[in-house]
Amino acid sequence: MNNVFRNNLPKSISGDRRLATSIYYLLRSEDISKFHRLKSDEIWYYHFGSSIRIVMIDQEGVKRTLMLGTRVEKAEKPQVLIPAGTIFGAQLIDKNSFGLFGCVVVPGFEYDDFELFSREDLLQAYPRHADTIIKFT
Repeated sequence: MNNVFRNNLPKSISGDRRLATSIYYLLRSEDISKFHRLKSDEIWYYHFGSSIRIVMIDQEGVKRTLMLGTRVEKAEKPQVLIPAGTIFGAQLIDKNSFGLFGCVVVPGFEYDDFELFSREDLLQAYPRHADTIIKFT
């Protein structure tokens, strides 16, 4: 593999890795990005369409919501960092719409680092966030 990053990787990351990977992500209003977790940091960028609500549960079980978009007066940000190890999901704010977003993962994304959660596991771990967990699983 060319252009790999080997030095100073977090202990949770194994093997050779690209320094970063990037994708576009299209979400429709009838879809959600279900709760999942990565071993790497992920930065989401707003490109076009509806703004998006990103809900995160950190490693201490604290839930927070950030808005990704360009309407600064509504507390939206054009980019959002999701720290490694954070459980997160996303949903568009506007109905009957779509949104185009970019995601950069550092160190680069590998499917072995992706963890999708079952509703039951999350409800057991974080019962106080039941309403949100039911929505994003």
